[in-house]
Amino acid sequence: MSQRRISRRRLMQTGLATAASLPLVRALGGVARAADPSMLTNFVCIYHPHGVSAEYWALRTGEAETMFDIAYDSCSLQPFDDAKTYGKSFKDKLLVLEGLDHLSNANGHDSAGTILTGSRIDSQKPQNASLDQVLAIDKGLGMANPVTSIALGVGNDQTLSGVTLSYGPGGAPLPKIIDPLQAFELLFANLAVPDDAGARAASEHKRKVGGSILDFLRGELGELKPKLGASEQQKVDQHLTSLREIEKQLQGGMLSASCTVPTKPDASKFPKLKQYNGGEPYFDAITDAQIDLLANALACGVTRFATLFMNDLSYDGNPLGLPADNHGSVAHTYNASPVGNNGRPGDGDPATWLPLAKFNRYSYSKVARLMQRLDSLGALDNTLIYVASDMGNPSLHSTQNVPSILCGGAGGKIRMGRHIRLGADCNNGTPWCAPGEATFSGVSNNHLLISIAQAFGVTLDSFGTQVDAKHTTGALSEL
Repeated sequence: MSQRRISRRRLMQTGLATAASLPLVRALGGVARAADPSMLTNFVCIYHPHGVSAEYWALRTGEAETMFDIAYDSCSLQPFDDAKTYGKSFKDKLLVLEGLDHLSNANGHDSAGTILTGSRIDSQKPQNASLDQVLAIDKGLGMANPVTSIALGVGNDQTLSGVTLSYGPGGAPLPKIIDPLQAFELLFANLAVPDDAGARAASEHKRKVGGSILDFLRGELGELKPKLGASEQQKVDQHLTSLREIEKQLQGGMLSASCTVPTKPDASKFPKLKQYNGGEPYFDAITDAQIDLLANALACGVTRFATLFMNDLSYDGNPLGLPADNHGSVAHTYNASPVGNNGRPGDGDPATWLPLAKFNRYSYSKVARLMQRLDSLGALDNTLIYVASDMGNPSLHSTQNVPSILCGGAGGKIRMGRHIRLGADCNNGTPWCAPGEATFSGVSNNHLLISIAQAFGVTLDSFGTQVDAKHTTGALSEL
């Protein structure tokens, strides 16, 4: 009996690996760029590290919701109003939200997992699925696309809560793709049926073999699932979802004439990929490659739901002229004024604001690049981009006043061109407010997640896992 279990396990592992390696032939017939700007089609969530220099990000004295300047010197939001660089200003497709709190019970660096889950962190793992997966899979909004959703990253392919945005049922982390070549293969390789008869025959043979493997694996998992506990059954469900993804990839079809397969990324631009393994000098090129692939995939309808986990530029001679240790020498040295310190007294140190603002501006420049690419492909009006970090004040590891931005046309479902200051956050002298504290008076990002779901036409009144249900119930009224 034990030997049979081992054999089945090995066979299933081999089968999954074999199926995953099959050519990715996409069924894209009829898929085209969204032409109706009143439709909210795509959702992207982007993470940037190190919080924010609030002095160069927040509303300034005399400014108002629809009357604010982001083109002044050192403003980190300036890329969104830089027509010289990006061909036009995207300020009218920008919504800045001050005062959102992740309400994470974890250290700031472990709280990226709350951005899309709205959940407390338990052993570096959130307690529920992320919104992108709920919309794409649970609500079925991504199931008709060749790739239901995709998680991209830069430099770090780990799946702890501090480095992951996308989670399946029960908070199971989903792997990120950090190699643009691998992302290209998943999204675009063998997108159309080959012209050569021999190649078509070989492709059809592999498709049939792959289908047989998937049928076997589905049967094995179906037989195994009732014998397992609840947590293990969730893992089986994830495997079944993966099988459905592979099955879609095996279905043959032709590329829509309105879509163009992008150029395959040039591997010579990033000979190394991983953080702490020599990849840091190539992170800028990797980020650009991931963004360009993502823009094309969204515009062509290859996928509708995506996450991108960006990284910093911690290496000597980085293009920003920042210290080699962006974390320790930029984020941790930030000494905020009251505007970046949740109202606490003290002038702070202006010399520490500029380096962090420079890095923030770099991060937002990548978002502006995505907007530019989507706009040129006719897909920006139908896309909603949610940009956030894991903390607000990085020197305090605070999850208060986390920089949160919505970008894109959002299908007209959310009014852009605004900078909103929400309710005051707690101010009890602690580095961050523990969930459930009576002193908390800020706004949890759970409300924003509910608003995003409702913008997609999904009836959702509560989302996430917090101590007090009021923080997980109801949409963000300001939207």
